[in-house]
Amino acid sequence: MKKVVVTLLVVLTFAMSSTNVQAQAATPTVQMQCDSDVSFDVYPGADSTSIMNCTLSNPNNYNETIEMEYSAPDGFVATFVEGNVVNLTGGEQKEISIEIFAVSEQAVAAHMIQVNATVTEADGSPPPNVARSTVNSLLNVNAYDNYDVTYGIMFWQIDIISEDPMDHMIEMTVENNGNSLERLGIESISDLRDELESYNMVVGIPVVSFEVAPSETYSFNFSIGSISEINASTWLEYDNGTKQVTIDTNITIVNAESGEDGYYCYECNGSTYLRIQINLLAFESQIVADDSSDSVPGFDGHLSMVSIILAAFVIARRTRY
Repeated sequence: MKKVVVTLLVVLTFAMSSTNVQAQAATPTVQMQCDSDVSFDVYPGADSTSIMNCTLSNPNNYNETIEMEYSAPDGFVATFVEGNVVNLTGGEQKEISIEIFAVSEQAVAAHMIQVNATVTEADGSPPPNVARSTVNSLLNVNAYDNYDVTYGIMFWQIDIISEDPMDHMIEMTVENNGNSLERLGIESISDLRDELESYNMVVGIPVVSFEVAPSETYSFNFSIGSISEINASTWLEYDNGTKQVTIDTNITIVNAESGEDGYYCYECNGSTYLRIQINLLAFESQIVADDSSDSVPGFDGHLSMVSIILAAFVIARRTRY
């Protein structure tokens, strides 16, 4: 009797162990790890394709079939290089690559891509449960500079007609054709400043730095003026007393972030040639046009009426004699 009971216990224990092993073996699982972020260059002509790498693992002791899917925002298209179906043997790990294309010239931003790995077959049969691994990764669109600096006119003429302090504004424009907010400023204006200072003149920059949004144009000014008597001793002097100097200079606009890691300038036409001609007129030789006419002093310019009266008088005298 005892032998029968022991035999039954052994059989039941074996049966339960087999059932547990089969139940454990029937639970599909997949594990996935991917790159946390991927970056893209999107300036005109750039290779805007990047590769994201993932690792798939099958922790079970039987074969699994995995189906890969992704979800990405507008402006991105992804392709599973080895195909979207992956077969893993028991305990196997496999590297897969996802090729991601970013639309060129899109705005700088950080987006998210979601990658799903789902078990569609476990040990030759559909899985009894939903076995899925999901990873979210960042898609970083890199910034690039593309701006153009221009003047309304490249030749500026400044006429100084009095000894009073003067201030003349010169306007420049910057067009932002890049994909990010530009933080710009004048790199150096020391050559122009040094030359003007030698003439007792000054250059003023009201705005040291400024911001220009993508696809926008910004206008800014700098001024040339005088606050004391101008030193024109080295200027060209004309017969009428006017003195003149011509200044050739380059004004360069740069991004405040230039030189930093990650900065890229695609086309930065920030240096512009400028010619400035300053004319110092001879103040004592300025004569108002009305004052240089043939008017008779004391008649306030009514010379024509006086001429008519004198002519009538002469005619009357001739008639009389």
